[in-house]
Amino acid sequence: MGKRSRQRQEAAAPPPLPATVPFPSPASLVSLVALGALSALWALFLWAELLVARAGGTAFCAFGETSDCAAVWNSAFASAIHARTGLPVAGWGLTWSVVAFLLPLVALLRRAEGRPTPALASATRLMAAAGVVSVVVLLAVSAAEKAFCGSCVLTYLLAAGYAGIALPGWQGVGLPEPGRGAVLAGGLTAAAFLLLLYPGLRTPKSGGEAGREAIATAARSAGVRAGTGDPGRDGELRRLVDSLAPTMKQTLADSLDIYRRSPAVPPPRPRLLLGPEAAPVRIIEFTDVRCEHCADLQKTLDALRESLPSGSFSVEPRQFPLDGECNPLVTAKGRDPVRCLAALARICLERTEGATAFARALFERQATLTREQVFELAAPAMPRPALEACVGSDAARRKLADDVGYASGFHPDGTPIVIVNGRRGTSFGPFLYAMVLTGGADSHSAFDALPPANPRAHLH
Repeated sequence: MGKRSRQRQEAAAPPPLPATVPFPSPASLVSLVALGALSALWALFLWAELLVARAGGTAFCAFGETSDCAAVWNSAFASAIHARTGLPVAGWGLTWSVVAFLLPLVALLRRAEGRPTPALASATRLMAAAGVVSVVVLLAVSAAEKAFCGSCVLTYLLAAGYAGIALPGWQGVGLPEPGRGAVLAGGLTAAAFLLLLYPGLRTPKSGGEAGREAIATAARSAGVRAGTGDPGRDGELRRLVDSLAPTMKQTLADSLDIYRRSPAVPPPRPRLLLGPEAAPVRIIEFTDVRCEHCADLQKTLDALRESLPSGSFSVEPRQFPLDGECNPLVTAKGRDPVRCLAALARICLERTEGATAFARALFERQATLTREQVFELAAPAMPRPALEACVGSDAARRKLADDVGYASGFHPDGTPIVIVNGRRGTSFGPFLYAMVLTGGADSHSAFDALPPANPRAHLH
C-alpha cells in the first residue's frame, strides 16, 4: 500500500478518542437504544389501553380484581399525578422512554464521529436512576392499593434492564460533567413532557373523578332550584348534559337505560337513613369495604351533598360483602376476613353517632385494612368487647341477610349496587345528579341529546 493511500485512509478515519474521556462500549449503547425504543412502544400501548378503559371498554391488561392495571391507573396516586401534571402515569412512562432512547442514540452517533460524550454518559445514567426510582414508587403504590398491574411488569423489566447496563455496567464511566449531564437529562425530559402535554390533557380522567367535576361545573352554573320541572332546574340539567364529554354522555345514556329497564322493588324500612325520610329521591347503596368503586361512590355522594340543596335526596347505606362466608350470593369464601367483619361492624354501629365517620374511615383505609384496624376505628363509637359480641350475634347476621336478600332482587354481579327510588341505577355521578334534579324521572327533554344506549353496557 502506498504512502498516499495510507494518508487518505488516515484522513478518512475518525480521530482517536481522548484517553481521558470515558466512552461506553458501542454494544452497551446499542442495547440501551433498543431498550428505550421497546419501552416507548410499550408505554404508548398502555396509554392506548388507558383510553380504552376510560371509554368504558375492558383493557387488554385486565386480568382480575387484583391484577387489573385499570385499578392502578384509577388509584388516588395515579389520579393525583394526572390532575397535577396533565399527564397520566402512562404518559410519564412514555416521557422517560423517549429520553432514555434519545440519549444513548446521540451518544452512539457522537462516538462514531470520535467526539467525546461525557455529559451524555452522565445524563443516561441519571435517567436510568430515575427509572429505578419510578419503578420502586409504582410498586409501592400497587402494594398499598392491593392492585397489581400485570402489563406494567414489562415496563418494570425494561427499566430494570436499562438500569443494569447504565448503572453497574458503566461503573468505569462514572459521572463525568454531572452538572451538564443533569441539565441535559432535565431539558430533554421537559421537552418530551411539553410535546406530550396536549394529548395528556385530552386523556379522559376516571369516570368517578370526571363525573364529580361535571357535577361541580353544573352546580356552579345552577339557576333557581324550585323543584322538578322548574325552568332553572331544567336549564341546569341541560347544561350538565351539554358539558359532558362524548364518552360520559354514553355512560349517562347507558345508566338511564339500566334505570329504565329495572323493575321497581319496594325498599324495606331503612335501618339508617342519611337525609330526610320524605326526600323525593332515595339512594340505596350496597357496598363492599374492599371495593374501590364503592369508595369512589362515597366521594360522589359527598359531591352531591355539596352541590344540591339540603333535603333533595337521602342515602341509605346497606352491605353486600363480596365473601361467601357471609354472603350466599358470592361463591368465593374466606379470601379476605375483613369483608364480612367490616359489613357486620357497620351494621352494629348503624344506631351510633359515629356510624358515618366509621364508614368513611374504613373506605379511606380499604387497601391496607386489617381486622385489628376495624376494631380500632370503631372504638370511639363502640368498645371492642361490645362490638365483638354484636358482630357475632344472630341479630347482626339477620340484618346482613336482609341486605343481601333485597339486593338479590336486582341480580347483582358486583359492587357497588345503587338503587334509586327502588330501581337499579349506577354510581355514575352525572346520572345521580340528574336523578335528583328530575326527582327520579327517567324522561326529560335534556336527555334527547344523549346517544343511543348500549344494552350490553356493564356499569355499577
